[in-house]
Amino acid sequence: MKHTITLSILLGTCILAAPASAGWLDNLTGAQAKTEKTLATATATQSNDLVGNVMSQLGLNQTQAEGGLGSLLGLAQSSLGTTDYSTLAASIPNADSLLAAAPALDSTSGVSGLLSKAGNLGSSLQSSAMVFDAFEKLGISKDLAMPMINIAKSYLDSNGAEGTSDLLTKGLSSLL
Repeated sequence: MKHTITLSILLGTCILAAPASAGWLDNLTGAQAKTEKTLATATATQSNDLVGNVMSQLGLNQTQAEGGLGSLLGLAQSSLGTTDYSTLAASIPNADSLLAAAPALDSTSGVSGLLSKAGNLGSSLQSSAMVFDAFEKLGISKDLAMPMINIAKSYLDSNGAEGTSDLLTKGLSSLL
């Protein structure tokens, strides 16, 4: 009889403790999900900081800011080696999204199209001209290219890995 009461108490305790343990696990996984969401939000916020700075300082809308930055990153990507560009892109959250936001261009039209017919000198300048063609397609004045570059460099100086601002300058040297 004593064993039955002891066993009943032990089983009752285990049964009552089980939901508490499950609740603790739920809280643990909920905390992990919250942490992951916070990290994703922080990354998006950093990217939004760069895009937001371009928008507010240059008076552009989000599509223009993202497309303009993407055009600049596209030039940097074509100018830099894979390693240097990867280092640069790692310091710009959502760099791939910005690249995707750059407008598709036809290399036979606009200033870049004329330069494509000018031989070696033309081909070296064609990538720069494509940035200006992209700006035109987005409704951005070509005069805003340098201020946009300066905003991106300032962002990298504050938020990027060491030397990434210099990599951006190197990648955009044909525009500077």
